[in-house]
Amino acid sequence: MREAAFDKARRLLSEARVSVLRANSVQIEARVRGDSAQLYRTGYERDWYCSCPHAAKTTRCSHVLALQLVWLRPEDRP
Repeated sequence: MREAAFDKARRLLSEARVSVLRANSVQIEARVRGDSAQLYRTGYERDWYCSCPHAAKTTRCSHVLALQLVWLRPEDRP
């Protein structure tokens, strides 16, 4: 059974795979280490983005969701 994106995001966060590189009031840049040890460029600048192949199909990949768990206030999280 495939792991749901939000569950995977929480696991990535609990496994310390999210590294925030820079952040300010309007943008954030991070790297998220995926399950295959691949590093994905993830962040926010006018919209959420991720360099993973899955992000081309959806704006809610697990890497973006993991970063949102770090960055957003609880009431703003998906």
